[in-house]
Amino acid sequence: MDTKPLSDYPRDAVDRLLNVIHLFRDIRATSEWQYDVLLKRSRLVSLEQGEQLLSAGDVDQWLYFLLRGELYVQMEAESPAPAADRPLAVIRPGELFGDLSMLLAEPRSATVVASPASRDTQVLGVDCTLFSDLDDFSLLHLPTKLVFYRNMVHSLRWKLEVYRSKYPEHQLADSHRKLKLYTGPKNCREELVAQADQARALARILLSWNAEFGSGELMDDESDMSDFLESMLS
Repeated sequence: MDTKPLSDYPRDAVDRLLNVIHLFRDIRATSEWQYDVLLKRSRLVSLEQGEQLLSAGDVDQWLYFLLRGELYVQMEAESPAPAADRPLAVIRPGELFGDLSMLLAEPRSATVVASPASRDTQVLGVDCTLFSDLDDFSLLHLPTKLVFYRNMVHSLRWKLEVYRSKYPEHQLADSHRKLKLYTGPKNCREELVAQADQARALARILLSWNAEFGSGELMDDESDMSDFLESMLS
């Protein structure tokens, strides 16, 4: 596994890459300085075929976006050949993952490895520890944290709607719709707390869905990133 900070790459190429990821684009629109803070907490990870990225039981605050290749989600750290052929879920380019563990501050429930057939797997990792303390605005300010949790809520609700559309009669189908949207004052700490609480509640519901069905068919709505390496390495 080869890990490099984004600062190792040309800034204009990094900007083009991150502009197709809603979280980075929205934060940059709020504040260029806050965007720079997040860049310093981000890294690019390259994986060989079958190489492991995350282990079940890991505890960290990293959020990931798959940029190129394919990842397998498995329940065990070991991946003998039969299990590798039948992963619990498949992560494809454009998908955000690691959000449930990050939001709930719980150990990761599964192991993530590069597909044995994927020769070129690239992942963007973001250290989200700065978002966890809702009262600390020393580095990330209130508007930035609001952007983050609004994005998390939107992403989680989208994934839950996908499950609902596939299994409309399931007992979990309407669970997320029973969580009331925030309707109070905007752009204040009250909204931040409410959005963070809602993101955690949605994450727990999604965790229940994943435990039963896996998450291989869920896709985030990020744009295709298949050409980013040529830009960054040119």
